[in-house]
Amino acid sequence: MPLALFIVVGLGALAIAIGRLGSGSFSTAVQETLSVQAFYAAESGAQYAMHRLLFDAADSGEVDARCAAINGLNLNFSASGLGACSAQLICTPASNEGDNAGIYRLQSSASCGSGDLLAQRRISVAARYE
Repeated sequence: MPLALFIVVGLGALAIAIGRLGSGSFSTAVQETLSVQAFYAAESGAQYAMHRLLFDAADSGEVDARCAAINGLNLNFSASGLGACSAQLICTPASNEGDNAGIYRLQSSASCGSGDLLAQRRISVAARYE
């Protein structure tokens, strides 16, 4: 009888441990998926900002105005792959002394998910307009 009781208690503890390990693995997999989605959302935001900043720009004044318009822009993705994600864009003009070209720093901060399952990524890029 004591041996049977020991086996039942041992198997019960083993079942509980396996259950906790399984639920932890699921949470880790979801977190990893959200992390990848957040990276792609930040990358998409940076590419969107670069396109809005430089595509068919006539002169540096127009690029400066576009940078100001991009600054603080929020993107909410509606595609199924990034549906739970959003990105915030920041554009900062910077110039070097004696350089006529405009240098622009773009930062895209994205977040996906909510609550305990939240992932955030930030990507910074720079562009030079001559």
